Amino acid sequence: MIIGLVSALMKDNDIDHQIMVLETYLKQNKNCNMLCFGESFLQGFEGLSWNYEIDKTRALELDSASIQRIVALARKYDCALSFGFIENDHGSLYSSNLVIGSKGEIVDLYRRISVGWKEPIATAEYKEGDGFHVFEFGGLRFATAICGDLWQDENIEAMRLLHADVILWPLYVDFSVEDWLKHQVADYAQQVEPLATPVLMCNSFVDDASRANGGCYVFHEGRVSESLDMGQQGILEVDLKSFGLGATK
Repeated sequence: MIIGLVSALMKDNDIDHQIMVLETYLKQNKNCNMLCFGESFLQGFEGLSWNYEIDKTRALELDSASIQRIVALARKYDCALSFGFIENDHGSLYSSNLVIGSKGEIVDLYRRISVGWKEPIATAEYKEGDGFHVFEFGGLRFATAICGDLWQDENIEAMRLLHADVILWPLYVDFSVEDWLKHQVADYAQQVEPLATPVLMCNSFVDDASRANGGCYVFHEGRVSESLDMGQQGILEVDLKSFGLGATK
C-alpha cells in the first residue's frame, strides 16, 4: 500500500483553490492508494475569524457541496483522500480530518482533541473531539492525530493502546526551515517513539516564509525514516510494505 504525504500550497479562505490542488495531486500520483494533506487544509489554518457568525458559514458540513466535490474526485481518480478542514456539525465547529475512500465513501472522521487550534477569544461553539479511534483501510488499522494532540503524555499513551498499524499526523507548524532541521525534527521523532509504529506527518506550504514551510516525514523508532524536507512542496510516497504492512496497489 502506497500512501502519498503531500506538502501542498494552502491559501486561506479559498476552498476552490484547495480543491484544485487536491485534483492536481490526484492526477499526478495515480499509483498511490491514499493522498494525505495537512491540518485545516480546505479553509486554511488562518481561515477563521473567531467571530462565530462568520465562521459558522466558513465551516463545512459533511453533506456540503464542497465535500461532495471532493467525494467525486476520490471516486473519479480511484484514490482515497485524507485532509483537514473546519467542520460544522449542527452549529458546533471542530478542527477535523476526513478520510474519503476511493469509491467516494466516508471512511473516517476525526476531530482534534487538543485546544491549540483555537484563539483565546474562541467561544463555546468551537469544540474538540472526544478521543482517538481506529479505522480500517486496505486491511490495516489506521488512527489519526492532529498537530498538538501528540504533545501530551496522556494522549501518547491513549494512542499507543489503540495498537494501530499506521498513524496519520496532519499538522500546521511554522518553524523556520533552519530551526526545524537543526532542532525540532529530532524532537518530533522522539516524541512519537513510544507509539512503536510508523507515524506519517504532513505539513502544508504557505507562500510566506513566516508561516508553514511544508515538509513531510515518516517517524519510526525515534528517528526519521523517510522525508520530504521542510522548505519543499511536493509529495513523499511511502510504501508501507517497507514496514511489513499492506500490499502494493
